[in-house]
Amino acid sequence: MNKILAIVLREYLTKVRKKSFIILTILMPVFLLGLMIVPYLMTQIRTTVSEIAVLDETGLFLNNLENTSRYNITYIDGELEEIKNDFKNNFDAFLHIPNFNLQYPGGVALFAEKQIGVSTIAQLERRIEYITERARFENAGIDKDLIERLKTTIRIETVIITESGERAGNNAIATLLGFVMGFIMYFGVFAYGSMVLASIIEEKKNRIIEILLSSVRPFEIMIGKIMGIAAVALTQLLIWAVLGTVLFTLFTVGMLPFMPDPNANIDVAMEMQANMPGSNNIATQLMNFLHEPGAIHLPSIAFIFVFYFVFAYLFYAALYAALGALSDDEGQAQQFSLVIGIPIILSFFIMMNVIEDPHSQIAFWASIIPMSSPIVMLARIPFNVPMWQIILSSVVLVISFIAATWMSGKIYKAAILLYGKKITWKDLKRFIVN
Repeated sequence: MNKILAIVLREYLTKVRKKSFIILTILMPVFLLGLMIVPYLMTQIRTTVSEIAVLDETGLFLNNLENTSRYNITYIDGELEEIKNDFKNNFDAFLHIPNFNLQYPGGVALFAEKQIGVSTIAQLERRIEYITERARFENAGIDKDLIERLKTTIRIETVIITESGERAGNNAIATLLGFVMGFIMYFGVFAYGSMVLASIIEEKKNRIIEILLSSVRPFEIMIGKIMGIAAVALTQLLIWAVLGTVLFTLFTVGMLPFMPDPNANIDVAMEMQANMPGSNNIATQLMNFLHEPGAIHLPSIAFIFVFYFVFAYLFYAALYAALGALSDDEGQAQQFSLVIGIPIILSFFIMMNVIEDPHSQIAFWASIIPMSSPIVMLARIPFNVPMWQIILSSVVLVISFIAATWMSGKIYKAAILLYGKKITWKDLKRFIVN
């Protein structure tokens, strides 16, 4: 046991003293927090106000195009060509509205020396469309105000029914949380597993392993390396948790009081969402979640995440250790690692599908199979997965870890001192059986 602890300590101290470890440990929580606050901060950035000259030949838009936070409107008269040549002295852009037929509106053009922002153009288009539609309704004898009053907006609120009662759902937050945890697991399995592989190959290549084997058994070396890098992973997770908590607390204390409560002011939340294309209502649900977490129980999710992270690492690290023992150099190791890398990559793509439908058949089986369960199950956890599925997945993962450690130990013991020999499937079978 003392020999294993010595190897664990050596692996741990070697890795945590590297600059790459320190830099990544500090930057990761900052990056994840940035994913949460940047969308909100983007809505608070004040853009440059464009000065726009308008030549309205229809007479419909005079004094109807109002100034906004993005542009100021100034109506002018004159000849089109003269204005096109002279507007640049006083204005950023020139909007020409020709005398079009209301039934077939068109021909509106915006002239500028520099490209005008997409949002500015979109606001102008919406306002011109609204005024044009209003004129067409008046010509048809239809009260547009009445039609506007008849319109309605429906917001579907998700309610999760649990044994303790009903709780508000947070679909967008659950999606974001599942993706982040799945990505961290995907990154962690590759990074820490590859760390085990590289460590074994380096010592085998430098013949240090021969010196170690004079006083330590092969299985003890393998376990020591796996546990040493596991300690590195847990240290990094702990630091991430502490830094993440501190940064999130600063965010909530410093910014949450200034964020509108979506229950009190839905229009503001919808405006925030509108300014973030493809946000899938994340801004609104983020504010809801900060005010009231609802059905997402963060402590339980954090415990499950740590459990899967630890045992997924142990499972894959044992396999990577066996690959390291079978390899003579980095090139050969990379070829062997494809056997493990392909299932991990496939798991990540399955996770993308599972987030859309977390209770499908593919989601269930992918969260049970040990090669994919750590990534896929974590993506499903925020969506209230039945407890029996979590227990089944956990038991299968633990059993798979034990089996992988036993098999890898046999391979490691037999192959760690092999140099220059091409390993065949027959050799692998002999290593495991003997």
